[in-house]
Amino acid sequence: MKPKTMKMKNIMMGLFMLVITFSACKKDKLAADEPNDPAVTVIQEDLIPYYIVASRKADERKLAVFYFSKEGNTVKINLHRQGYLRTGNVNIDKSSLNFDVDGTGNTVYNFVFEKDVAGKLSLKSYSFTDKSDASQGIEYAVLGNQPAAPAYENSKYKSGTLAFEFSATGKIDWDVKTRQIGTKYYPPPINQMLPIMAIAPEVSIPFYGISNAGFKAGEDFIGAFVPSWKDSGTPLLLVERNNTIYQAVRQ
Repeated sequence: MKPKTMKMKNIMMGLFMLVITFSACKKDKLAADEPNDPAVTVIQEDLIPYYIVASRKADERKLAVFYFSKEGNTVKINLHRQGYLRTGNVNIDKSSLNFDVDGTGNTVYNFVFEKDVAGKLSLKSYSFTDKSDASQGIEYAVLGNQPAAPAYENSKYKSGTLAFEFSATGKIDWDVKTRQIGTKYYPPPINQMLPIMAIAPEVSIPFYGISNAGFKAGEDFIGAFVPSWKDSGTPLLLVERNNTIYQAVRQ
């Protein structure tokens, strides 16, 4: 074989191997990005340590807290609002969760998740549709981790000037400040009824936990911890009362 012909053959062989190598690398990259790759696809069991806190575009009962639990082989989604509870089975399709609240298709929450190579989840998108009211939706939502949520029993919190605390007796003492708690008659020379002042709450109501995500007190209060919220990058305790959501920090 002539040297020129041999050189040309070697060049062609080199180009052929280069094309094969490039194709293999591209195929590997596509395989890693494939939605069905278990390294990146979210499955039902992945949701169990997490919870979602959402603020709805509603006139009342704005705060919605979702957490996940397992009953037998079934993963459940549990939705809490003030004086409200709904549950359903979790079905994930391509990392997307639809929660048909009443099973009619009229009110549906949708959450899309992402999972990194370490297995950590993040909330990619969220929505809420109500066929009877097109103005409804989710104003804001975050994903929380139940094991990372702080304990709140025997703790004090403050939102602006409003202070509240969780007592050792299992009650939330709301709006703790100096206030009149009664009256007392003082004899002459004072000879009049005068107010009795003390540091006391406006109301004191029993509460119970919503998994590790937060708490609830019947129809009066609902609260949940968030790792961040809107323009705040610090952990907060959100509490809703009388259709107002308070952002509180631990004292």
